[in-house]
Amino acid sequence: MARELLAIFHHRGAFQPSGLRFVAILLATLFLAAQLAGCAAAPKRSGKSYVINGKRYYILATSEGYKEKGLASWYGEPFHGRKTASGEVYDMNEITAAHKTLPLHTWVEVVNTETRQSLLLRINDRGPFVDGRVIDLSKAAAKRLGVYRPGTAKVVVVAVPQDRQKRLNDQRLRARGSRGSLASR
Repeated sequence: MARELLAIFHHRGAFQPSGLRFVAILLATLFLAAQLAGCAAAPKRSGKSYVINGKRYYILATSEGYKEKGLASWYGEPFHGRKTASGEVYDMNEITAAHKTLPLHTWVEVVNTETRQSLLLRINDRGPFVDGRVIDLSKAAAKRLGVYRPGTAKVVVVAVPQDRQKRLNDQRLRARGSRGSLASR
């Protein structure tokens, strides 16, 4: 790469840099390339954050293109009936999940890599706050994915494309409307 840059300077009739100047130009070019590559790879944050156990978590601006491999766990009775981060009441018998950084109401497909079972579910809470875990499933979701009995499983979490998320949220709202609101039950 250094020879190519030098050839460009010679070919275009540009100045012939001294050794020190050439090294400075080369380092500046490499630094800029590294910065641009880092920007492209890092997911964009929304600016919103929260702190749990002294650790700050940043909410992603979008779920577009999100994919993560890791360990899933599940949560049940102690949280059943409590409010989630989305403001909904947690129902361990519904197909939902908690994630640390995905925007709330994001739909994801979770695949158990050992059993190949997959499930489409919605993020409505924050967590898990245990090191090494990427998603906390509701009890019902854990049962469907084969995570309930062992307690944890290796999974892949993939965000559903934005256009499909809108359709899923619309379907969910229509279904809730036809059943009546949860508050009226």
